[in-house]
Amino acid sequence: MNSEYQYKLNKFKSINLTELNSTASFLKRIDRKYLLNAEQFWNILDDLVDKFDVLEIADKKVFSYDNVYMDTPDYLFYNQHQNKLKSRTKIRTRYYVDSNLAFFEYKQKNDWVTNKFRYQFPSEEHGFMTRGKKRFFDWVWQSVYGWKKAPEISPSIKTSYKRITMVSKNWEERLTIDFNIKALNLRKAWAEMVDLKNLVIVESKSLKSNCQTCKIMRNHEIKRAKSCSKYSLWVVYSGLAEKFDTFKDTMEKIKEIRMETIKNKERTWGIQEILKDFERIKEEALV
Repeated sequence: MNSEYQYKLNKFKSINLTELNSTASFLKRIDRKYLLNAEQFWNILDDLVDKFDVLEIADKKVFSYDNVYMDTPDYLFYNQHQNKLKSRTKIRTRYYVDSNLAFFEYKQKNDWVTNKFRYQFPSEEHGFMTRGKKRFFDWVWQSVYGWKKAPEISPSIKTSYKRITMVSKNWEERLTIDFNIKALNLRKAWAEMVDLKNLVIVESKSLKSNCQTCKIMRNHEIKRAKSCSKYSLWVVYSGLAEKFDTFKDTMEKIKEIRMETIKNKERTWGIQEILKDFERIKEEALV
Protein backbone atom coordinates (compact mmCIF):
# COMPACT_ATOMS: atom_id res chain seq x y z
CA MET A 1 0.00 0.00 0.00
CA ASN A 2 2.86 2.38 0.78
CA SER A 3 4.27 2.14 -2.74
CA GLU A 4 0.83 2.71 -4.27
CA TYR A 5 0.33 5.91 -2.29
CA GLN A 6 3.93 6.96 -2.90
CA TYR A 7 3.22 7.21 -6.63
CA LYS A 8 0.60 9.93 -6.06
CA LEU A 9 2.43 11.55 -3.16
CA ASN A 10 5.31 12.35 -5.53
CA LYS A 11 2.98 14.86 -7.20
CA PHE A 12 2.72 16.90 -3.99
CA LYS A 13 5.01 19.75 -3.03
CA SER A 14 6.98 18.75 0.07
CA ILE A 15 7.37 20.59 3.36
CA ASN A 16 9.96 19.80 6.05
CA LEU A 17 9.32 19.25 9.75
CA THR A 18 10.67 22.64 10.83
CA GLU A 19 8.29 24.44 8.47
CA LEU A 20 5.39 22.29 9.58
CA ASN A 21 5.93 22.88 13.30
CA SER A 22 6.68 26.59 12.99
CA THR A 23 3.58 27.45 10.99
CA ALA A 24 0.99 24.74 11.62
CA SER A 25 1.31 23.13 15.06
CA PHE A 26 -2.48 23.28 15.67
CA LEU A 27 -2.31 22.51 19.39
CA LYS A 28 -5.74 24.18 19.55
CA ARG A 29 -8.13 23.09 16.80
CA ILE A 30 -11.40 21.49 15.73
CA ASP A 31 -10.91 17.82 14.84
CA ARG A 32 -12.95 16.25 12.05
CA LYS A 33 -12.56 12.57 11.20
CA TYR A 34 -13.61 10.65 8.08
CA LEU A 35 -13.62 6.87 7.56
CA LEU A 36 -12.68 5.72 4.06
CA ASN A 37 -11.66 2.56 2.31
CA ALA A 38 -8.36 2.45 0.44
CA GLU A 39 -9.97 2.99 -2.97
CA GLN A 40 -11.82 6.11 -1.82
CA PHE A 41 -8.65 7.62 -0.41
CA TRP A 42 -6.74 6.82 -3.62
CA ASN A 43 -9.29 8.90 -5.55
CA ILE A 44 -9.32 11.76 -3.03
CA LEU A 45 -5.55 12.17 -3.27
CA ASP A 46 -6.05 13.76 -6.70
CA ASP A 47 -8.19 16.49 -5.14
CA LEU A 48 -5.71 17.18 -2.35
CA VAL A 49 -2.65 17.79 -4.53
CA ASP A 50 -3.50 21.41 -5.43
CA LYS A 51 -4.65 22.31 -1.91
CA PHE A 52 -2.06 20.65 0.37
CA ASP A 53 1.68 20.12 0.79
CA VAL A 54 3.00 16.84 2.22
CA LEU A 55 5.50 16.36 5.05
CA GLU A 56 8.77 14.80 3.86
CA ILE A 57 11.67 13.73 6.10
CA ALA A 58 14.80 12.03 4.75
CA ASP A 59 13.06 11.31 1.42
CA LYS A 60 10.11 9.66 3.18
CA LYS A 61 6.48 10.76 3.04
CA VAL A 62 4.91 7.78 4.84
CA PHE A 63 5.87 7.30 8.49
CA SER A 64 5.40 4.65 11.19
CA TYR A 65 3.69 5.60 14.47
CA ASP A 66 3.36 3.72 17.73
CA ASN A 67 0.99 4.90 20.49
CA VAL A 68 0.33 3.62 23.99
CA TYR A 69 -2.84 5.03 25.56
CA MET A 70 -3.18 5.44 29.31
CA ASP A 71 -6.38 5.17 31.33
CA THR A 72 -7.64 4.54 34.85
CA PRO A 73 -8.41 0.96 35.99
CA ASP A 74 -12.14 1.57 35.32
CA TYR A 75 -11.54 3.33 31.95
CA LEU A 76 -12.53 6.83 33.01
CA PHE A 77 -11.33 8.46 29.79
CA TYR A 78 -13.20 5.97 27.59
CA ASN A 79 -16.39 6.45 29.61
CA GLN A 80 -16.12 10.24 29.34
CA HIS A 81 -16.49 9.85 25.59
CA GLN A 82 -19.08 7.06 25.75
CA ASN A 83 -21.20 9.22 28.08
CA LYS A 84 -20.79 12.23 25.73
CA LEU A 85 -19.29 14.54 28.31
CA LYS A 86 -18.42 17.95 26.87
CA SER A 87 -15.09 17.91 28.67
CA ARG A 88 -13.04 14.77 28.16
CA THR A 89 -9.42 13.65 28.39
CA LYS A 90 -7.07 11.44 26.39
CA ILE A 91 -3.55 10.46 27.50
CA ARG A 92 -0.89 8.66 25.49
CA THR A 93 2.80 8.27 24.81
CA ARG A 94 3.60 8.59 21.12
CA TYR A 95 6.68 7.14 19.45
CA TYR A 96 7.74 8.41 16.04
CA VAL A 97 9.48 5.26 14.84
CA ASP A 98 11.36 6.71 11.87
CA SER A 99 12.87 9.64 13.79
CA ASN A 100 13.22 7.86 17.18
CA LEU A 101 11.36 10.65 19.00
CA ALA A 102 8.82 10.17 21.79
CA PHE A 103 6.30 12.49 23.47
CA PHE A 104 3.90 12.31 26.38
CA GLU A 105 0.63 13.88 25.22
CA TYR A 106 -2.38 15.16 27.14
CA LYS A 107 -5.39 15.99 24.92
CA GLN A 108 -8.35 17.85 26.40
CA LYS A 109 -11.53 18.31 24.38
CA ASN A 110 -14.10 20.91 25.42
CA ASP A 111 -17.15 20.86 23.17
CA TRP A 112 -15.66 20.89 19.63
CA VAL A 113 -12.26 22.40 20.46
CA THR A 114 -9.24 20.25 21.35
CA ASN A 115 -6.22 21.49 23.28
CA LYS A 116 -3.05 19.39 23.32
CA PHE A 117 -0.22 19.58 25.87
CA ARG A 118 2.93 17.52 25.45
CA TYR A 119 6.57 17.15 26.33
CA GLN A 120 9.42 15.10 24.88
CA PHE A 121 11.05 12.22 26.75
CA PRO A 122 13.70 9.55 25.93
CA SER A 123 12.29 7.04 23.44
CA GLU A 124 13.26 4.07 25.63
CA GLU A 125 10.63 5.28 28.14
CA HIS A 126 7.83 4.96 25.59
CA GLY A 127 4.82 2.96 26.70
CA PHE A 128 4.86 3.33 30.48
CA MET A 129 4.43 5.97 33.17
CA THR A 130 7.46 7.55 34.84
CA ARG A 131 7.81 10.07 37.64
CA GLY A 132 8.23 12.88 35.09
CA LYS A 133 5.14 11.86 33.13
CA LYS A 134 3.13 11.60 36.35
CA ARG A 135 4.14 15.12 37.40
CA PHE A 136 3.24 16.51 33.98
CA PHE A 137 -0.11 14.69 33.97
CA ASP A 138 -0.98 15.89 37.48
CA TRP A 139 -0.09 19.49 36.59
CA VAL A 140 -2.22 19.61 33.41
CA TRP A 141 -5.10 17.71 35.05
CA GLN A 142 -5.33 20.15 37.93
CA SER A 143 -5.07 23.15 35.61
CA VAL A 144 -8.04 21.75 33.64
CA TYR A 145 -10.18 20.30 36.45
CA GLY A 146 -9.24 22.69 39.25
CA TRP A 147 -9.20 21.18 42.75
CA LYS A 148 -9.74 17.58 41.65
CA LYS A 149 -6.92 15.17 42.42
CA ALA A 150 -5.47 13.49 39.33
CA PRO A 151 -6.38 9.77 39.07
CA GLU A 152 -3.90 6.92 38.79
CA ILE A 153 -3.37 5.85 35.17
CA SER A 154 -1.51 3.02 33.42
CA PRO A 155 -1.03 1.60 29.88
CA SER A 156 -4.28 0.38 28.33
CA ILE A 157 -4.16 0.07 24.53
CA LYS A 158 -1.25 -0.03 22.08
CA THR A 159 -1.80 1.06 18.47
CA SER A 160 0.45 1.15 15.41
CA TYR A 161 -0.17 2.53 11.95
CA LYS A 162 1.29 4.30 8.94
CA ARG A 163 0.68 8.05 8.63
CA ILE A 164 0.83 10.72 5.94
CA THR A 165 0.80 14.33 7.20
CA MET A 166 -0.25 17.30 5.07
CA VAL A 167 -0.78 21.02 5.59
CA SER A 168 -2.94 23.28 3.46
CA LYS A 169 -1.18 25.79 1.23
CA ASN A 170 -2.90 28.64 3.11
CA TRP A 171 -1.57 27.22 6.45
CA GLU A 172 -5.09 27.03 7.92
CA GLU A 173 -5.44 23.27 8.14
CA ARG A 174 -3.41 20.19 8.98
CA LEU A 175 -4.39 16.78 7.66
CA THR A 176 -3.36 13.33 8.88
CA ILE A 177 -4.07 10.09 7.03
CA ASP A 178 -3.70 6.83 8.97
CA PHE A 179 -3.77 3.32 7.48
CA ASN A 180 -2.42 -0.20 8.16
CA ILE A 181 -3.99 0.29 11.59
CA LYS A 182 -3.49 -2.30 14.35
CA ALA A 183 -4.38 -2.32 18.05
CA LEU A 184 -3.52 -4.49 21.07
CA ASN A 185 -5.09 -4.74 24.55
CA LEU A 186 -2.19 -4.32 26.99
CA ARG A 187 -4.19 -5.39 30.04
CA LYS A 188 -4.96 -8.91 28.87
CA ALA A 189 -2.37 -11.67 28.72
CA TRP A 190 -2.09 -13.29 25.27
CA ALA A 191 -4.41 -10.71 23.71
CA GLU A 192 -4.66 -10.85 19.92
CA MET A 193 -3.82 -7.91 17.71
CA VAL A 194 -6.84 -6.27 16.04
CA ASP A 195 -6.03 -5.51 12.40
CA LEU A 196 -8.38 -2.98 10.74
CA LYS A 197 -7.48 -3.77 7.16
CA ASN A 198 -8.58 -1.51 4.30
CA LEU A 199 -9.56 1.25 6.76
CA VAL A 200 -8.17 4.76 6.20
CA ILE A 201 -8.84 7.44 8.83
CA VAL A 202 -8.54 10.99 7.52
CA GLU A 203 -8.45 13.64 10.25
CA SER A 204 -8.64 17.36 9.63
CA LYS A 205 -7.34 19.80 12.25
CA SER A 206 -8.44 23.40 11.75
CA LEU A 207 -10.36 26.23 13.38
CA LYS A 208 -12.15 27.02 10.11
CA SER A 209 -15.84 26.05 9.95
CA ASN A 210 -15.59 25.19 6.25
CA CYS A 211 -12.08 23.84 5.74
CA GLN A 212 -10.61 22.48 2.50
CA THR A 213 -11.13 18.87 3.57
CA CYS A 214 -14.79 19.53 4.41
CA LYS A 215 -15.38 20.70 0.84
CA ILE A 216 -13.50 17.80 -0.74
CA MET A 217 -15.32 15.18 1.34
CA ARG A 218 -18.69 16.72 0.46
CA ASN A 219 -17.79 16.52 -3.23
CA HIS A 220 -17.11 12.78 -2.77
CA GLU A 221 -20.28 12.33 -0.69
CA ILE A 222 -18.29 11.16 2.33
CA LYS A 223 -19.85 12.13 5.64
CA ARG A 224 -17.98 13.16 8.74
CA ALA A 225 -17.66 10.26 11.19
CA LYS A 226 -19.73 10.41 14.36
CA SER A 227 -17.98 9.74 17.68
CA CYS A 228 -14.75 8.52 16.18
CA SER A 229 -12.24 8.61 19.01
CA LYS A 230 -9.56 6.15 17.92
CA TYR A 231 -8.73 5.18 21.49
CA SER A 232 -12.40 4.57 22.33
CA LEU A 233 -12.84 2.40 19.25
CA TRP A 234 -9.83 0.28 20.24
CA VAL A 235 -11.32 -0.20 23.71
CA VAL A 236 -14.55 -1.43 22.11
CA TYR A 237 -12.80 -3.75 19.64
CA SER A 238 -10.68 -5.19 22.43
CA GLY A 239 -13.84 -6.21 24.32
CA LEU A 240 -13.17 -3.90 27.27
CA ALA A 241 -16.25 -1.68 27.05
CA GLU A 242 -19.40 -2.42 29.04
CA LYS A 243 -21.34 0.11 26.92
CA PHE A 244 -20.54 1.36 23.45
CA ASP A 245 -23.78 2.68 21.93
CA THR A 246 -22.13 6.09 21.29
CA PHE A 247 -19.83 4.42 18.75
CA LYS A 248 -22.43 2.18 17.08
CA ASP A 249 -22.58 4.13 13.79
CA THR A 250 -18.80 4.29 13.51
CA MET A 251 -18.45 0.58 14.25
CA GLU A 252 -21.00 -0.22 11.54
CA LYS A 253 -19.01 1.85 9.04
CA ILE A 254 -15.75 0.12 9.96
CA LYS A 255 -17.49 -3.27 9.71
CA GLU A 256 -18.65 -2.33 6.21
CA ILE A 257 -15.10 -1.42 5.18
CA ARG A 258 -13.68 -4.63 6.68
CA MET A 259 -16.29 -6.73 4.84
CA GLU A 260 -15.19 -5.09 1.59
CA THR A 261 -11.72 -6.50 2.26
CA ILE A 262 -13.14 -10.02 2.69
CA LYS A 263 -15.20 -9.73 -0.50
CA ASN A 264 -12.17 -8.49 -2.44
CA LYS A 265 -10.13 -11.46 -1.19
CA GLU A 266 -12.89 -13.88 -2.21
CA ARG A 267 -13.10 -12.23 -5.62
CA THR A 268 -9.32 -12.50 -6.06
CA TRP A 269 -9.37 -16.11 -4.92
CA GLY A 270 -12.15 -16.87 -7.45
CA ILE A 271 -10.19 -15.33 -10.31
CA GLN A 272 -7.09 -17.28 -9.33
CA GLU A 273 -9.06 -20.53 -9.39
CA ILE A 274 -10.44 -19.71 -12.84
CA LEU A 275 -6.94 -19.02 -14.14
CA LYS A 276 -5.69 -22.32 -12.68
CA ASP A 277 -8.52 -24.18 -14.42
CA PHE A 278 -7.72 -22.38 -17.67
CA GLU A 279 -4.05 -23.41 -17.45
CA ARG A 280 -5.05 -27.01 -16.67
CA ILE A 281 -7.37 -27.13 -19.69
CA LYS A 282 -4.58 -25.77 -21.92
CA GLU A 283 -2.14 -28.41 -20.67
CA GLU A 284 -4.66 -31.22 -21.24
CA ALA A 285 -5.32 -29.94 -24.76
CA LEU A 286 -1.61 -30.15 -25.59
CA VAL A 287 -1.31 -33.76 -24.45
